[in-house]
Amino acid sequence: MLFLTIGPFNNAFLNGILEEEVYMTQPPGFVSSNKTRVCRLHKAIYDLKQAPRAWFDKLKATLLSFKFSSSKCDPFLFVFSENQFVVYILVYVDDIIIMGNNTTLIHSLVSKLNSVFSLKDLGDLDYLLGIEVQRQNDGSLILTQSK
Repeated sequence: MLFLTIGPFNNAFLNGILEEEVYMTQPPGFVSSNKTRVCRLHKAIYDLKQAPRAWFDKLKATLLSFKFSSSKCDPFLFVFSENQFVVYILVYVDDIIIMGNNTTLIHSLVSKLNSVFSLKDLGDLDYLLGIEVQRQNDGSLILTQSK
């Protein structure tokens, strides 16, 4: 089983599309003769309370279009299964862990994700959320919180 850490997505929250109308005052440096005007946002921006949900909705829609299914037990876990191949994606804010039994399929998925979102490939999973991951020669993993 191949484990990769992908992320963070570059400017992840800026990818979200807002479903509701959101207005903000004119940003500093914006020059307008009419100071009473406000800006209507069409896309999410950082510090907007709707941004995380809008980002996740876009990521979820993208993964579903790639024929992943959403787990019923964990909404942040996505599964792709075809023939003998399986790929799991676990999402944590703007980081994802990809694991699966086919290297070519995983690299193809990373390429497809990178065509939709700008992302950073952090390579093999070695540390996440305070858990250190050590890969053994026999393919097993040791999970520790020694740090």
